[in-house]
Amino acid sequence: MTTQALSGVRVLELGGGVAGAYCGKLFADMGAHVTRLEPASGDPLRTHCLDADEPATEGLYWHYLNAGKAGSAPSGTYDIVILGEGADPQGALPTPRIATLDITWFGREGPYAKWHGSDLTVQAITGMNHPIGPVEGPPFFLGEHQSTLVAGVAAYSAGVAALIGGATAEPQIFDISILESVLIMAEMQMCHTITLDMALERKGINRIMPTCPLSIHKCKEGWIGITPLTPAQWRSFCDMLDLPDLRDDPELIASRTRYPHAERIETAFNTKFPAKTALEWAALGREHKVPMVWVPDAEGIIDHPIFNARGSLAEFTVDGQAYKVPRTPFRLEQTPPRFNLGEDVEAAQSEPLPAAADPMAPLTGIRVMDFSMGWAGPLATRTLADLGAEVIKVEAGRYPDWWRAVDWAPEAIARGQYEESRHFAALNRGKKSASLDLTQEDGLALAKNLVAQSHIVIENQAAGVMPRLGLGWEQLTAGREDLIYLSMSAYGSGNDWSETRAYGSVLEQGSGLPSFCGREGDPPVMGHLAYGDPIGGIYGGASLLTAIYHQRRTGQGQWINNTQIEAMLPFTSHSVLIRQATGREPRRLGNRHSAMVPHGIFPTMGEDRWVALAVPNENAWQGFCKLMGRRDWLADEGLANAEGRRARQEEIEAGLAAWTVHQPRDMIAAAMQEAGVSAGPVLHVHEVDTNFHLQARDFFYDVDRPHSGQQNHAGLPFRRNGQRYPMRGLAPTLGADSEQVLTDLAAVSDQRFADLLAAGVVSLAPTQLRGS
Repeated sequence: MTTQALSGVRVLELGGGVAGAYCGKLFADMGAHVTRLEPASGDPLRTHCLDADEPATEGLYWHYLNAGKAGSAPSGTYDIVILGEGADPQGALPTPRIATLDITWFGREGPYAKWHGSDLTVQAITGMNHPIGPVEGPPFFLGEHQSTLVAGVAAYSAGVAALIGGATAEPQIFDISILESVLIMAEMQMCHTITLDMALERKGINRIMPTCPLSIHKCKEGWIGITPLTPAQWRSFCDMLDLPDLRDDPELIASRTRYPHAERIETAFNTKFPAKTALEWAALGREHKVPMVWVPDAEGIIDHPIFNARGSLAEFTVDGQAYKVPRTPFRLEQTPPRFNLGEDVEAAQSEPLPAAADPMAPLTGIRVMDFSMGWAGPLATRTLADLGAEVIKVEAGRYPDWWRAVDWAPEAIARGQYEESRHFAALNRGKKSASLDLTQEDGLALAKNLVAQSHIVIENQAAGVMPRLGLGWEQLTAGREDLIYLSMSAYGSGNDWSETRAYGSVLEQGSGLPSFCGREGDPPVMGHLAYGDPIGGIYGGASLLTAIYHQRRTGQGQWINNTQIEAMLPFTSHSVLIRQATGREPRRLGNRHSAMVPHGIFPTMGEDRWVALAVPNENAWQGFCKLMGRRDWLADEGLANAEGRRARQEEIEAGLAAWTVHQPRDMIAAAMQEAGVSAGPVLHVHEVDTNFHLQARDFFYDVDRPHSGQQNHAGLPFRRNGQRYPMRGLAPTLGADSEQVLTDLAAVSDQRFADLLAAGVVSLAPTQLRGS
């Protein structure tokens, strides 16, 4: 059997809930022995039907989350105890050797601590729902389990960081908030509202500010997702579709000026795409280096040529029937995740690692060479920096991180415009910047010198770029075994789709997730401006922590060959299972839910103000009816259970909307919570960082950085023993640490550093080579 990274770790999982179960699943998939003890009342997921009208889907998600876990405890102690969001923290709990991971919807403290949670509610409070859906509303729910799966990754990351930090003298309790875990998804939009000095409006199906076009179109067969962003991509895309009028229109060159013309643009596209299949268009996109990709449905995910070639899908069996599901997307090549989810895991236990000097900085002493740019890679390394690692970000003056949004005009460079990006500031806090031009011999040699003195390399360039520079996995590991190297391309290297150009939007499209969102008659509906980036980033960070723990125990590094597409696939598990169990393609109808009725987003007083609510059980239904004064509903035996309410959803939703439209948004959300209903205000993005619950929990770092100014940065979504992790420093200015890093690590003298500056190997500002 293949050695796994967490072999010898024992985990006890208590309580119900998807977030806790998924956290335990990640531990099990990476080799830990996980014992799962259910609540005395049983786990509702055992009898939950993924589709209420399809009994064949009963319990399938429970089996997916729990395949391979043990149901009885071995003798001895546990390293990690997981308290799922359904656990009772007041009961007698075992004390683990390392840490307790306490997962709740809103955290153990704060104004919302007693609130009832749901995926819908936390999405609403993060501001993620508001920009999505038709202009007239309501905003769209992104989908079931998306919030809880993200929180499961966050809890797993906290647990592995604790394993790396070793056994401490005092018990460690990590407070993991599902709401805070999901807020990472909203950071980009929060930065946009400050940068654009405006609220982000809802522009319609598959129109998400400020990028245009970001859309999905019907082809001769299947659907194609597109995001031609840069002027070069736009011209190439228009040439491919033979649309010279669009290509040559000066108002359409920049993506942010295309919005007034969105209807004309999309109409023109829709006349062209029916000529070929989506797979044919996607192949042309790869050829012309345009970000566009086939949007698969559930069957397409199961039969996907690249997913199957890479082993992206794992297997488990229920009552003799085999099911394929997305595999845990930590692609550690030497210690991979399980493929057969039902296989037994040994209960042997390893000794804990030595205790870290500072348990709030368990990665102290780890040096990371960060060649990544944009959102996904920098988010992964930000996690490591927040946990104490030394992260050296490598950029060149001729090719800075594209999230600096460089204006190449001399006057813009002179005033430091390249330091004004709040996106860059948020993703790169606590890091150092070493400027090196890797296309020059001296720059490449110095980069290799720094790598030789580092523990981790990370890159999210297009497949093949790093090997062509001489900085690929095989090149950098010649003669050493301890290096950890994370690649984060779209579809991975060495396959027919490796050359796919991809932004976070393309990753969402290519995962198939839009196929399961929206109303009947809608095209596949996107749920985010760049969903694949933050999701890829959190899985990338978790992958690195897993590899670090293995490296600390064995001295062995490894290549982590992640793809960002695979990081999106766990969100589709629900639909993939329905497809295999029933033979039909699933499609959620708007904001409705298979088990909770009512479940949706409803208008409140004021312009474009909404409340999200979900009635999870019969007690909540009674409180809901009493609050609304609907004694008739309360007395109606036909509405006493979810099945009866589902048959009369339109009646209930119409009556509810007619009532909520006269209620203040925040007041009715709080009143619903008091009545036992999971409810929350659908916040506009610009309202999120001033939310009183998040402020009370000190979730944000209040940052005032030269050039970029004041903004709130999202912190880590977990607290240790009641404490927030400290911010490790502001995002660096371009090349600011070059001299110190090169002097200390590469023995560069003062004179040589001056020569490197003169030759442009090191730059402290963008050069105009790229813009010329």
